[in-house]
Amino acid sequence: MNLEQKISSIVKRNCQSLKRNFSTFQPFNFSTCASVIVSAMCAATANAAHIAETMTLAKGWNAIYLESTPTNAVCEDFFAGTPVTRVASYYSDAYTSTRQIADDGTEIAQKPVSYHVWVPGDEAASTMTALVGGRVYLIYATEAWKTPKPFLGVPAAPQQTWRATSGDTGFMNLVGVSADTDALVAAKAYFGEGPFGTASGVAYQIGGTNSAAPTFLPMTFGSTSKLHGGKAYALTAAKDGDWPGVIGFSGVSSVAFGSGDFASVTLKNFGTTNHTFRVTIVPSADGQEIVPPLMRKVKDEHGDESWTNVTAGVSWDVELAPDALGTQKFAVKRADMTPGVAYSAVMQIEDLGGTQMRVRIPVTVDEKPADEAAFPIGLWAGYIQMEAVSSLTNATPTAAAGKLKMNILVHVDANGGARLLQRVAAGVDADGKMRLFKELESAKAACENPRRLSSVMMSVDTPVVAASAHTTFGDQLQFAWTVDAKARDNPFRHAWHPDHDGKTADYSGDVVSGDDLANYVNPVKPELWSVTNTLYLSWHKLNNPTEDVDFEHNPNEVTAGFATWTVGGLISNRQIDAESNTVSDGQINSIGVFYLKRIADAGVVE
Repeated sequence: MNLEQKISSIVKRNCQSLKRNFSTFQPFNFSTCASVIVSAMCAATANAAHIAETMTLAKGWNAIYLESTPTNAVCEDFFAGTPVTRVASYYSDAYTSTRQIADDGTEIAQKPVSYHVWVPGDEAASTMTALVGGRVYLIYATEAWKTPKPFLGVPAAPQQTWRATSGDTGFMNLVGVSADTDALVAAKAYFGEGPFGTASGVAYQIGGTNSAAPTFLPMTFGSTSKLHGGKAYALTAAKDGDWPGVIGFSGVSSVAFGSGDFASVTLKNFGTTNHTFRVTIVPSADGQEIVPPLMRKVKDEHGDESWTNVTAGVSWDVELAPDALGTQKFAVKRADMTPGVAYSAVMQIEDLGGTQMRVRIPVTVDEKPADEAAFPIGLWAGYIQMEAVSSLTNATPTAAAGKLKMNILVHVDANGGARLLQRVAAGVDADGKMRLFKELESAKAACENPRRLSSVMMSVDTPVVAASAHTTFGDQLQFAWTVDAKARDNPFRHAWHPDHDGKTADYSGDVVSGDDLANYVNPVKPELWSVTNTLYLSWHKLNNPTEDVDFEHNPNEVTAGFATWTVGGLISNRQIDAESNTVSDGQINSIGVFYLKRIADAGVVE
């Protein structure tokens, strides 16, 4: 790894189990379920992504898979005025999540509560109050719904814990089909890579008009068997395990930024063959929310990561081998956000293979406060860390034995102008407003307990240096200043040494300008010399302006990049050309990195 690459890397899851005797299920009594109250989920938040779903119920039992948590999730509200008399929510992970351990460490034998129920008007019999997305429901209706019920909901990824049915009389797994509700999906294709096994697996439709218990009708589990998206089925399983379908997630199953700038989601191929998943960003179905200004991180053919714009309708494919992971990284461009507006969208993942599986998850970004200063206005504090330096005889920087680290202060005003500050005072006034001042004395008069910040890298006699040549924060900045020969902190001056009085070599006369060419060629030369400084900050890979990097495209409260610092005017490097009567001023170049964090959003230094 060369020096620039080295530096770049720095900057870089029963009431009673369903009993089955292969003809009907034993009746199960809803009112005897364990009294576990499920609190209603408040899905209709101020910042939530929504999808549109439609529920259609036939007379009798219906097995429904909900892709989302309805905005009116409370059962009393959702089913008000409908002929629904029973709703049971299936908890596939009950057998693993309800184990109890006795004081002696042994497991307490118990029947897991695989169902929570809601009975209209019967609080004593009801053990749930609201619907939750990503779950299977058994719903009994005394009459078929004449009109399908449309609703909006917050999407949720399917979660399914499978329990082996071999030797377990009557138990089967209830599993929803996460696919387009208009789709007919081949049963073997959808479940064929699941844990029940393709050879011995059995699937059952759920229906019947007996209000005591549903009827389970066996299906021929073959290539001709079709499943409906949005419905649920009963299946056997050869082994225990979590398996949501071929599309799954490792960790979180949403893209939630909160108030941050970065978020990611990791897809996982839970299948036994290679799968290609198509990812699409689509608008929230409520029509009120806005697709956030997103960017997605991708790798090119060389393996380098870069950011690409993501807009509504944009799709890309993720090819994954069995059990492989594919992390999708996102950033939000807060500079493009409207203050006070929360942003959201929906990420849709579709399997392009025969399963036709579809999963939708929310993408949410918290609003930017209305009073937040526009990026990048404010005071940025941090440091430069120089890691390579040249010599007077070789201008090419080489790795140094140590690292030189110095504080740095950059202020960006309301017009985007950047200034390098030697010092600044900051404080909060009586109105709770953060203010910046040139000197501590002024801050003390307006704020309680103000703080003074300073940098040793600049001359105290040059407290403010405006960017020149390159003037755009987040792209390139260049600052140039001179430490005068008379400056109190000139590195060649020693105030208490008699030979460093700033006078000429013959100790007579006033200090003359160290940059007057005549002083180089005349017999009498100044004792002290001015020192020039140029600091260049670059937000680019390898310091190359044609190579964009993360922070240029993703405004963030923390940023970093490359730093180049050139020092000129060293007395030992003054070279005089007698013939042309000119002076070549050699220089020392050092390179490294910078790190900055916005610590105040005040656009003015008073």
